[in-house]
Amino acid sequence: MSSVDQWRMELNNYLQRSQQTGILSWEVTSSGPPHARIWTAVAYIRGVEYGHASASTSAGAKEEAARQTLSALRAERAGY
Repeated sequence: MSSVDQWRMELNNYLQRSQQTGILSWEVTSSGPPHARIWTAVAYIRGVEYGHASASTSAGAKEEAARQTLSALRAERAGY
């Protein structure tokens, strides 16, 4: 597994284990000139924003947003 998709894969696995695979959605946008794009990814769980990140690649932005989402879901489950 490459580090590029580690958190997205872990998030998907987490959702599969809890039988909630259909609750995740993404919004990915880019801004800036073609030679210096900034990608922004937002992860939603049941329409609620859980992760929001920007990076120089779409994959990098989704990866960080997935990490944030997984962290938030684990905290909720633990009661924090």
